[in-house]
Amino acid sequence: MEILVLGLNHKTAPVDIREKLSVPTQKTPEFLEHFKKRNIFDERLVLSTCNRTEIYGVAKNVSNDIHLAKQFLSEYSKIDRSLFEDKMYILKQPDSVTHLFSVASGLDSMVIGETEIIGQVKDAYQLAYQHGQTGKVLNNLFQRSLKVAKNLRTETEIGTGRVSVASVAVDLAKKIFENLNNANVFVLGTGEMGSQVAKAFVSASANPVIVSSRHYDKAYELAGQLGGKALRYENYENNIAEADILIASTHAGRFLVTPAQVKQWMKIRHNKPLFIIDIAVPRNIDPSIESIDNVYLYNIDDLRGVSEKNRVLREKQLEKCHGLVQGQTQYFMNWLLKEFGARSSC
Repeated sequence: MEILVLGLNHKTAPVDIREKLSVPTQKTPEFLEHFKKRNIFDERLVLSTCNRTEIYGVAKNVSNDIHLAKQFLSEYSKIDRSLFEDKMYILKQPDSVTHLFSVASGLDSMVIGETEIIGQVKDAYQLAYQHGQTGKVLNNLFQRSLKVAKNLRTETEIGTGRVSVASVAVDLAKKIFENLNNANVFVLGTGEMGSQVAKAFVSASANPVIVSSRHYDKAYELAGQLGGKALRYENYENNIAEADILIASTHAGRFLVTPAQVKQWMKIRHNKPLFIIDIAVPRNIDPSIESIDNVYLYNIDDLRGVSEKNRVLREKQLEKCHGLVQGQTQYFMNWLLKEFGARSSC
């Protein structure tokens, strides 16, 4: 028996590959069920965020299951496996265990110490558990990972300073504007990430946020929380001239903003500079718009440059954190050996 991780992340693959292999939450049960029907892994779970897609599995026939998993990923993404295979990592225990503990604790994130990931790990686990895709091994492994993440928060200072993608987006905006007091922020989408970004800008003293979504009731609710204004999605382009900063964060899975649209916006705006941050994966903004004069586009990978400054502040804590993770890895491997004996490769 082997605990495996097959994945790619912001370190190994660019956003144009990651977005093709991302698994939306609503499609996760079906995605995992395909693995089950093809007898890929005895237990299975998928963790898919804007920065990573990882499949966790418990396997007896390791080589065969890895082969079948890659084959299915190629079918699912509709791209040849040669385009992503060399960007994937395959980890076996105990490295797979250490990896999950590091991921849950924010040690493997684009922004070291970020806090969103622990909730994403918890949600991924609960979804797989609710659909009967996990068993004794992954149940114990993921429950332990959440405890490890919590312990690192209390025993180290890895979470100090700006740690979320939302706060990094604010930092990027501050590089563009001397201050945000007079900046008008437009948020396209009301998902968790869009909401966090909107709240971060309000906290940074930006003007009341304009929120638009295909779900007007959600836009209205979020705008009310922020003292801002909600717009129906079909009308948002009529108000784009008001925006200094456009944050795109929807789950549309396709480009919502095209070069033709932006060119028309710029005419209405009299070529007033427009700064766009596309934090969605798959992306919402056609990347070719950055060639338009006075339009400045940043995607999720571009935020990495800002996050590197935060990384320096946290490096002093990393040695202690990795030591705690290694100790917890050994603890889990001892449990695995006790429970499964010779069947465990530890």
